[in-house]
Amino acid sequence: MNIIELKTVDSTNRYLKELVHSETSLPNFLTIWTPQQTAGVGQYGAKWQTEPYQNLTFSMLFIPKKLLLQQAFLLNMSVAIAVVRAVEDVLREHSLTEELYIKWPNDILINNKKIGGILIENVLQGQQIAKSVIGIGLNVNQIEFEGLPKASSLKNIVKKDLDIEQLMKRIVSNLEKELRVIEKISFEEIYNVYRKYLFRLEKVSTFRLPEGIHFMGIIKGVTSMGELIVATEEVIKKFSLKQIELLY
Repeated sequence: MNIIELKTVDSTNRYLKELVHSETSLPNFLTIWTPQQTAGVGQYGAKWQTEPYQNLTFSMLFIPKKLLLQQAFLLNMSVAIAVVRAVEDVLREHSLTEELYIKWPNDILINNKKIGGILIENVLQGQQIAKSVIGIGLNVNQIEFEGLPKASSLKNIVKKDLDIEQLMKRIVSNLEKELRVIEKISFEEIYNVYRKYLFRLEKVSTFRLPEGIHFMGIIKGVTSMGELIVATEEVIKKFSLKQIELLY
């Protein structure tokens, strides 16, 4: 593993992206980790709140051999699965069988509460993904989340402090294993695993459109382009990331 620890940084994703743009040669799977991130971001530029030295915040560089832009959702699924499997291992070691889900596209939930998020930012060359900066935030030992009633942490589940660095190395190992073979695996192979964890699959759920309109529907799955398939009383529709929000 090639891991650089920073005492503090505004955003590990931002730091790694600056390295990518300034350095001509960086090793694949280079990982930037900090116990104190001051301005982390999530999907749509949302702030990722985290107490210093209590949670896991890191970013990994992935340099695929040949991955097309149209295959980008393979990356989303593989990363989410790598994180979920590491969390599953932690729960198993504590003899716990909590409900663990991936909320489309790549939030990590335990018992319907968010414990982690993933932000992937790709550098393109034509129609190929040349490099990806994979940012992961995971709530580990923080127990209170003021103003965030749907947030939780691993400590709230296992009832003890966890070794944050050890957990990070477990996730990094999973990521390397998943991503080394991503070009050789079909969408169906990865999707069959991703689908097992998909939050609210085949359940009536509430959604919100960008203009604020709410509607009811049933999640039927996800397309190879990462669109959410939702069935309503009238029709089955596909929605991209910014076209719909699943409320929970």
